[in-house]
Amino acid sequence: MSNDLSPQYALLGFLYFQPMHGYDLHKHLDNNLHELWHISQSQTYNILKRLEKEGWICPTREPQEKLPDRSCFTLTPLGKEQFKKWLAAPTPSSVRAIRIEFLTRLYFASQIDEDACSRLLQDQVAFTRRRVTRLQERLDMLPPGQTFNRLGLELRVRQLISTLEWLETCEIGLCSPD
Repeated sequence: MSNDLSPQYALLGFLYFQPMHGYDLHKHLDNNLHELWHISQSQTYNILKRLEKEGWICPTREPQEKLPDRSCFTLTPLGKEQFKKWLAAPTPSSVRAIRIEFLTRLYFASQIDEDACSRLLQDQVAFTRRRVTRLQERLDMLPPGQTFNRLGLELRVRQLISTLEWLETCEIGLCSPD
């Protein structure tokens, strides 16, 4: 299953803490991460169906009087393993991926414990620094006549440097003891 900036791991993250109904999962996503994820309730249910097919979540059908059965979703051991693996992985160093995927990881890491949050931030800072260095090296190797290639790389380097500064600010404010 592709994780190309999909809220599937956010849904798994909410289930990491407790079983929930699809409606409640959608509301949690909307209430807690609405600046990161904008999906409809039907998209939430489609993702839940895919996660169930993958064996990452397991529904329990709950009968309702005069209404269709409701499903309460639980994270399976495989789903828990996939969530933990995703949570520990670095986010690709693009501004969009860091804004969406990294902040989603950081949200869940901060819910788990201060050490997980701090480790995630430190790892992302180091990963992003390495990416800035590699992009700068590529930029330095481009001939001066490659104007638009140079402009494109310069923009990416500057965006990542700005993002790196922001990440370092997060580390100071979010995970340091009061």
